[in-house]
Order: sequence, then structure tokens, then C-alpha cells
Amino acid sequence: MKTLDIFTTSNQNLRRSKLRTFLTLLAIAIGTFTLALSLGLGQGLKNYISLQLGQYKNVNLYQVEKTTLNDFSGGIGNKDPQTYNPNTSASSASYLNNFITSADLTSLGQVNGVNNVEIPYQATFLYALSPNGTKYLASNSVFLPENPPTLTYGNQLTSVDQGEVLLSQKFAPLVGASDSKSSIGKVLDLFYKDYSGQIKEVKLTVKGVYQPSLIQSPIIIDKFDAKNVAESQSLNNTPQSNIVFVSRNLNVPDATFKTNLKNAKFTGKSFADVNNTLNSIITGVQISLAAFSGVAILASVVGVINTLFMSVLERTREIGLFRALGSKKKTIFALFSVEAMLLGFWGGLSGIALSLLAEQAINAIAAKTFLKGIEGIKLLNISPLLSVEIILIIAAITFIAGLIPAIKASRVDPIESLRYE
Repeated sequence: MKTLDIFTTSNQNLRRSKLRTFLTLLAIAIGTFTLALSLGLGQGLKNYISLQLGQYKNVNLYQVEKTTLNDFSGGIGNKDPQTYNPNTSASSASYLNNFITSADLTSLGQVNGVNNVEIPYQATFLYALSPNGTKYLASNSVFLPENPPTLTYGNQLTSVDQGEVLLSQKFAPLVGASDSKSSIGKVLDLFYKDYSGQIKEVKLTVKGVYQPSLIQSPIIIDKFDAKNVAESQSLNNTPQSNIVFVSRNLNVPDATFKTNLKNAKFTGKSFADVNNTLNSIITGVQISLAAFSGVAILASVVGVINTLFMSVLERTREIGLFRALGSKKKTIFALFSVEAMLLGFWGGLSGIALSLLAEQAINAIAAKTFLKGIEGIKLLNISPLLSVEIILIIAAITFIAGLIPAIKASRVDPIESLRYE
């Protein structure tokens, strides 16, 4: 029997008991549906992270903090009461030791592999006042030359700029502009409260407009203005920070650089580390969800085995006739194993079709509800490649599940089977 004939005959055999075949296909489709949605959810989140952080994974910038910051422990958690030891117990001022001091900056600058140290002065603004009198929240960050945003209009800030600002393209209303292009050259009017409680004003000129990002603030100000505001808001004009940003000498490998930081009692984390950590978390969630889907697939596998065993019993005389007419054992085996594989193929195909419909509906609802305003994110992303892989995997699983019934069918004695009632 030719291969094409085996597939055609096996496919026709599935139609003999339509209800039983339908129920088996339904079980397979449900398992495939849940598996596709769980993997599609993980892939959608990974794509969003890649979109937001992928362009930064090769950025030569590390977030550095003192090692003692990771060792700090307060009075939270469910630990048992501990006795006080004045030599080892943390005091109420312990957290102050985690701030980066001038001495720490000097020590950090001497670490082998450190090219440049950038202090992320955090200026806290009350609001930005638009030309029409509307007050907007003004979340901001300081410009880092090693990690410039992707501009759509205008120019980047430089290390010597002062009085200029970069603005997210969504924040054109803050300067009274109708679009990103017309924002260039406009004045951003910011108000903040200094350490004494007085409200002060600073005006910055928009030099560039950039695409919004997951890790960048909507307003990026130059380090000189950030420093001035941060100092005026701090005791004795001395801003305190737990972190600094450091660029690495490319001649020093990443692992060696981190070891050098550790030896100097600092820890450093790059954008690539953040990206890998997030992807690892999502992969773990994917595996967990896929495991739940596996339960439904396992149930469908039992259904495939049961369906084929019933089919072997019902077609015992037919199998005997095939053998009597000269069919070999391997032909009978192929008929039933291909039948099992086709159950997985059609069930998987149906499940994928349902999951693609669900993908469109869920993404549309998410975009209008809890993901509204978050650009670039697609909650579910079931790619064509993922769809094909799932269908092939399900077909392979059902093929394996059908091996036992297929072996049983191939071993049927032709003489005995012809007498079977």
C-alpha cells in the first residue's frame, strides 16, 4: 500500500464513528487551545520586553550600588525575634550607610574597567505648567550620554548642554504644541519646591522629541539643571543617592568588571542583565502555564488510545481480511499509527484556529481596557511558526500514543480475526 493510500484510508477511517472521533478531536483541540494561549502570552510579553529593552542590551552602562545595600535588613518579614548585639545588629541609621558618598565615588573611579561615572541627580518637580494653564505631572530623569533615547525630531542633549530638555512625543501638550515636530524650540515651564519649602520655577527649551520607552521617563533634563534642582531640594545642598551609573572599558570583560566591582564592595547590573532576568521570569511563567495545559493534553492522549483500541476491536474482521489478501503487519501498523497522528493533526489544527480567534478578541479587549495607553504591547502573540510547532508536537504525541493500539492491530491473527464476531 502506497504512503498516500495509507493517509487517505486512515483519514476515511476517522469518519466511521463520527461522534467518538469528534469528542476525541474536541479534547485535543482544548489542550492545544490552552497550550497556544499560554505560550502566546509569554511570547507577547517577551516581544514587548525585547521591543523596549532590546535596543539597550548592548548599551555600555551599569547601575552600580554599594554591596551593603543588598545586605540591609529591617524589621519586615516573618523571622523569629532576634537578640540585640551592638556589634552586629543594624541600627536605625544603617540605611544611611548605603548612600554613595564622595569617598565612594573616588573609590569607584579607581576600579579597573571603570570609564566614567554618572550621578543620576533626581530632581522632583511639582508639575509642568502648559501655556493654557493646565498643570501636568512631570516625571523626569537625567540625561545619560551612554543611553540616549531614540529621537523622532530635534537633536540629542550633550554633556555640556544646560537649560535644554528632551521630551517624550506624547508630552507635546506640556509645551502647547500640537505635534512632536512643533515641540522643538518650545519652552517647558517646570515648578518645584526647594528644601525650605519655597516654590521655584525653571524654564527649559525642548531640544529633541523621542519615542516613549518602558525604561525612560517622559522628561529627560540635562545633568546641570538636574543637579541644581536636586541640590536646592537637599539638606546642605548635598543630594544623596543609592545608585550611580558607570560605563565599562570595553577592554575589560563583563565578568571581570563585575568581579572588580565586587572586590571594591560594589555591585553592578547592566541592561542586558535586566533583560535576561525579565525573560527568565516570563519563561518560568510560560513553563508553569504550559504544564497546566499538559494536563488537558494528557487527557486527550488517553482519549486517543481508547478511540484506537475501540477501533481495533470493531475492525478485527477487516484487519483479518487485509492480512488474508496479503497485507503485511507493517501496513496494518502504519494504518493505525497514521490514524492516531491524524487525530492529533486535525485536533491541533482546530485548537490553533480557535486560539487565533481568541488572540484577536483578547488583544482587542486588552488594548481598550487594562492595556490602554501602553504602546507596542501585544498581550498574546501566537506566531505562524509557533502554531506549526504546536500542531507538529501534538501530532507527534498522538502518534506515540497510538503505537500500542497499532502494534496490537498488526499482531492480530488473520485466521482468528476472520472468525471474530
